[in-house]
Amino acid sequence: MAFYLKSVLNCVVLFQGIGDIQLAYQCFRLALASNNDHAEAYNNLGVLEMRKGHTEQARAFLQAAASLAPHMYEPHYNHGLLSHKIGDLQSSHSSISNSLEGYPGSLR
Repeated sequence: MAFYLKSVLNCVVLFQGIGDIQLAYQCFRLALASNNDHAEAYNNLGVLEMRKGHTEQARAFLQAAASLAPHMYEPHYNHGLLSHKIGDLQSSHSSISNSLEGYPGSLR
């Protein structure tokens, strides 16, 4: 199972590199079918949904990622960007603060 998941995530890198976001999206979905606790896949799906302008789907994926892996800074940071983009400055500030707690060296 771990080998399959790693192979799927390697395909994501390839598809993103050639600009095929739809295939990358499908690979992230396959990763979640293999392991529905994979916070990185949820985070990356959130980023792809954010790029498509699908705010609610992006928020749901980013919140799932943050819930599964509160120590990861990326879901908090990306949620902060999304919140700022839609004008929710209070949520943006809170999410960015959580991101900085998870990765305090980023201020250097």
